[in-house]
Amino acid sequence: MYRRSISRASGQSTVVLGLLLSVYVILAVGLFGFEVTRLELAREQLRAACDAASLSAAASLASSDNLDPEQAQQTAIQTGLTTFQQNVILGKPMTSATLGASASENPAPGEAVLYFELLDPHNNYQPVPLGDPNGKVIKVDGAFGLVPAFGRFLGLGSQTVRASSSGGVPELDVALCFDVSASIDDQTPVTFVRRQWNPASGKIDYVIPPTAPGAPAGPLAQGKIFDILGPPAIGSAVDGIYPQNLSDSNYPGKNLYPLNFSEARGRSGAAPGLRGAANAGSPPGNCPPGTSGTGNLYTYTDLVVNLDGNLQFAGAIAPGGYTFPDIATLVEAARGNLENNAVFKSSRADTGVPKSVQPRAGYQAAYFKLAAANLHPLGDAQQAAEQFLTIMNTNTDAHFCLTTFTSNAGRSQNDSYSADNIDPYYPAGGSGSFPVPLLPLNAAVGQTNYAQAEAILPTTVAISGTNIGDAVNTAANQLNKNSRPGARKAIVVFTDGEPTSAGPLDADPWMNARKAAVVAQKYGIPIYTIGLAQNQAIIPSETAILNDSNPNPNSGGIAAIAGNGGKFWLVTNVKDLRLTFENLARQLVQLVK
Repeated sequence: MYRRSISRASGQSTVVLGLLLSVYVILAVGLFGFEVTRLELAREQLRAACDAASLSAAASLASSDNLDPEQAQQTAIQTGLTTFQQNVILGKPMTSATLGASASENPAPGEAVLYFELLDPHNNYQPVPLGDPNGKVIKVDGAFGLVPAFGRFLGLGSQTVRASSSGGVPELDVALCFDVSASIDDQTPVTFVRRQWNPASGKIDYVIPPTAPGAPAGPLAQGKIFDILGPPAIGSAVDGIYPQNLSDSNYPGKNLYPLNFSEARGRSGAAPGLRGAANAGSPPGNCPPGTSGTGNLYTYTDLVVNLDGNLQFAGAIAPGGYTFPDIATLVEAARGNLENNAVFKSSRADTGVPKSVQPRAGYQAAYFKLAAANLHPLGDAQQAAEQFLTIMNTNTDAHFCLTTFTSNAGRSQNDSYSADNIDPYYPAGGSGSFPVPLLPLNAAVGQTNYAQAEAILPTTVAISGTNIGDAVNTAANQLNKNSRPGARKAIVVFTDGEPTSAGPLDADPWMNARKAAVVAQKYGIPIYTIGLAQNQAIIPSETAILNDSNPNPNSGGIAAIAGNGGKFWLVTNVKDLRLTFENLARQLVQLVK
């Protein structure tokens, strides 16, 4: 009996113990499952926070107007960190999250560490250092120190939860149509000069002629090309540097005649050059030749750029120590008469320039280099366009096409326009080939054309007419044939005028431009137009052909006709060109987000 009771009690104890063990195991399994679920939740919340950080960092990079890739990337990383800090993981605010030195860091319990890495999508997404413009993808590796809720019961310590996310800038294929027509340097400060021999003094005189009949005391022919010549609203055909087209300087109301072209132009009074009939005008040296006597009051022999940028030249120094103290030095340097002592004396330049100026090789090149830097608004537009390309290259995954245009658009990267340096009526001045390049769009991985476009833009010079239609048609076909799959497309047109040249779509310059816009519309490509109005008179016609408000293919503006979100900017102050190109960059980024 007693033994039977002990056996019954023992059995009951075993049952109770088993029940207790079962409860403990069930509780442990339940707690463990809870911790696993909690860990997965922490990982999902960490991944969501990393997604937000990478996307905001990429958006920051895409919308930046910073020209320095490293600064733009630093700002993007800080934006990503700030975004991450606004998140919560398992009820714990991430406001104290910090940047780590690697992706393998283990944060303290309850804390988070982020590691940002820049990847090159053109090189199998390999990491690149901060500041590398190829870093178009921002990868975020996040780590969170998870403290188990019931860790002390299960013997679990702090766990590091990891997640990663990547955000990329948008792909954009953009064609820039850049106007290099003759009027694009009409705001350049220049001086028209009559270089003439003075028999009484035995020296060369450098006379600045007046610009209007009956005004021998002025106004003198110095200042901006447009103001001196008074051309129609579309601008002048005269340029500050080669090709100068000097015989086109006699606009109505102004009596400026290039003296040495007078016979060819049906006027009398051509005079021999100072170097003599045998080699008059042969470069280097007298180019064009000078004249003896006083000559006609309104005639001139030379057009030089005021290298100091002033309306009245006051002196300048070019890199390399080439000094230009006065107009005489500008004239003789531009002619090539300061290259060596022999030419200096045979051209009689030694009688005109100051004694402080010593001839040496490179004077002519120094003059033209500094003169090119002072061409306006061409130089301003070149710098603004270069900045635009840099912003787009930094902020997006952009591939570029560059289409320069004058009477026609360029057809190849080495395309050029042949013209006489001084004027067709003065062959002694020589001739040259002036660049009108097309930089074709390249869809190959990494072939952005950014460096090539940046190198080409500063070499462009003012030449001939304005064929907007040919440029737009060329750009539209480049984008249609050569764009990357999935990339958004855009055409950007910069011009200072209105269409004056036609073909290939229509014999009328304006309809030619509108038909090109129809081609862009058919391909689904927006056109963004920037019209620089150098004078008030051109604003109505420029607005009529470039606007984004009238889509009529027979009377509208090319931005409106092309549709697809294109926009028109009218710029009346050259100082606003940079800001306008920056605004355009932002517009394009919005297009591709």
